[in-house]
Amino acid sequence: MKNVLISATLSATLGLSAFSSLAQDVDLRMSWWGGNGRHQVTLKALEEFHKQNPDINVKAEYTGWDGHLSRLTTQIAGGTEPDVMQTNWNWLPIFSKNGDGFYDLNTLKDEIDLSQFDAKELQSTTVNGKLNGIPISVTARVFYFNDEAWKKAGIPFPKTWDELMAAGKTFESKLGKQYYPVVLEHQDVLALLNSYMVQKYNQPAIDEKGRKFSYSKAQWADFFGMYKKLIDSHVMPDTRYYASFGKSNMYEMKPWIQGEWGGTYMWNSTINKYSDNLKPPAKLVLGEYPMLPGATDAGLFFKPAQMLSDWQIDEKPAGGGESD
Repeated sequence: MKNVLISATLSATLGLSAFSSLAQDVDLRMSWWGGNGRHQVTLKALEEFHKQNPDINVKAEYTGWDGHLSRLTTQIAGGTEPDVMQTNWNWLPIFSKNGDGFYDLNTLKDEIDLSQFDAKELQSTTVNGKLNGIPISVTARVFYFNDEAWKKAGIPFPKTWDELMAAGKTFESKLGKQYYPVVLEHQDVLALLNSYMVQKYNQPAIDEKGRKFSYSKAQWADFFGMYKKLIDSHVMPDTRYYASFGKSNMYEMKPWIQGEWGGTYMWNSTINKYSDNLKPPAKLVLGEYPMLPGATDAGLFFKPAQMLSDWQIDEKPAGGGESD
């Protein structure tokens, strides 16, 4: 289904950009980031698009995540931005604060079948009533565990926060000090702590309407105290130890590949590249999400996993977008 949506959305957004006369060849550029899996799927979709539209040539510009935003920002500032681009939901305030930066795809509702997308998802990419991007899929951070590492530790995947805490000392005593149940990257640590706090207090850290933090001093102490508990319980490496492996991607670090780090808390849309780098026969298995007793909200944060946008253009194409 995802591949179908990618193809349909590419047809629509690329068709929008090809506003020159279709009697002559049109050259377009499309940019995105991701791992090899996303690259291959998108390139195949572009091939199919070209078969259906032989007079439209699309140059693919794809990278990994690191540095992609800086590259795109420079392109937009210099007027050399691609015609169609993958965008992130939190870039909208940067490039389209009032909804006027990206093309309003609502104007093509007769060409693009927007009914195939959830209304809530479309709302997340809409600014001042203007649809600035089409969300092909949504994602959330969840737990994945290395099946071989946990098998060696001799314990099942954790189902509760207490079981996750207890797993740390088991990994350390049975496998060695360098072994941890999970490893978390940068913002993922904050996301996990936020999930715990939402479960415990049913309250987000930020009061969006009041534009201020909502936690009391005691709650902030609990927030950072939870991080200390995770470290002291040997659940995950501390920031200093993690930083000692350099600035490469976590899935390229030796402890991850060798299975010394037994799992991660990661966007489910990017997990394949983490699993693919594990030393065989290890693979990542989706774990249950830990919930505090009595919690009514898991504290998960959902966002568009892949979103396509057109940069604002001066005229609408004669033929409009295509949705087939």
